[in-house]
Amino acid sequence: MFMVDTVLILTMLLFLFLPISDRRTVRMRYCMLCALLAGLSVSVTRAHVGPVQVAGFVSTR
Repeated sequence: MFMVDTVLILTMLLFLFLPISDRRTVRMRYCMLCALLAGLSVSVTRAHVGPVQVAGFVSTR
């Protein structure tokens, strides 16, 4: 999952530093950034986390 997250972040940086030439480019740039951010947030929140043990209690999902 870290590789997927890294690729998403690098792609977001690419679209962030694209030159702005007209309104259509700006709209495409922001739409791609929002779509990639949504994909990154889903990827991060769906990452598997092992069970946590705090003071003898085990938390499972």
